[in-house]
Amino acid sequence: MINGIDWKSADNIFKTFDVNKDGVLDEKEFFLLCKKFYDEEEVNENEWRVKEIFKIFSLNDQGLEESKWKRCFTKWIQKKPVNVLIIVDVQNDFIDGNLALPNRTGYEIIKPINRLLKKVRWDQVIYSFDWHPKNHISFYDNLDERKLHPSSKITKEQAKLFDTVTFLKPRVEQTLWPRHCVMNSWGAKLNSDLYILPDSIQIYKGQDPDSDAYSVFTKENVKIKSKLETILPKIKATDLYICGLASDVCVKATCLDGLSLGYNVIMIEDSCRGIDKDNTEEAKKLIIENGGLVMNSNHVFSLLNEGKRSLILDHQAAKKHSIKPSISIDNNNASTD
Repeated sequence: MINGIDWKSADNIFKTFDVNKDGVLDEKEFFLLCKKFYDEEEVNENEWRVKEIFKIFSLNDQGLEESKWKRCFTKWIQKKPVNVLIIVDVQNDFIDGNLALPNRTGYEIIKPINRLLKKVRWDQVIYSFDWHPKNHISFYDNLDERKLHPSSKITKEQAKLFDTVTFLKPRVEQTLWPRHCVMNSWGAKLNSDLYILPDSIQIYKGQDPDSDAYSVFTKENVKIKSKLETILPKIKATDLYICGLASDVCVKATCLDGLSLGYNVIMIEDSCRGIDKDNTEEAKKLIIENGGLVMNSNHVFSLLNEGKRSLILDHQAAKKHSIKPSISIDNNNASTD
């Protein structure tokens, strides 16, 4: 029951909001329905989303008669989200080690992430690891092991930490990072204060010496799906809550890939930290522009523990019943054809 209405019965909902009893839910009646189903302030601030949902399920007609309403009820109201928490790269090297965030701010996210792990009922929790061989292409001190492409704007003699060069084989642009997260090293381990939930899943990325991997969706083999792409459909995941390090690199890439694959994506802002302040703000802007949400952990608690629904998330879900994009993922970048 929400606001005294039994939202499990399509017939009861229809009878309640068909105010003029003409056997059709028109746009005004649908708007009233949404104000009762969601937070009224959120509905008022996002009236255009309500109108778009109405158009999707009314098939651009003037109203929802019985058959259209039942499709709307089944695909939208009755649909229960399957919530997955993805914790990106909360590893020692990004907190205290060779690639620690400025002012060691990475450690600040552990407390809110632990609270999310212990206080929220997740359908699945996934931890990712940056997990590199010693000869990895991204390490600045491995620069001499590979030839640069003639088009590289920076030569080996000019290159310094955090510059971007273009390698010859494979031909790829690559940021030169300090050596970090080497397989089985202390720096590659999850921070010891991070809670590890039983029955969680661990994903290791960046194991190919000639390819970097920012997104947790990155394929280690281009011919097969990534481990995350395989896991999520099996559990019928709908909503991905993403946190970790760093907001402007691996968290951003994972969020954008998730959105390209059609998932609802929420970046948990107070459970992330970035390398650069301006780049972090740009990453959040990009996620929102591509249909994602940025919210803090308190909002997550109210959505998941109190059974509340987000109009913005449900709007994203409704759009999948209107347009179905063709998706391909290539290493760190996802694209919609």
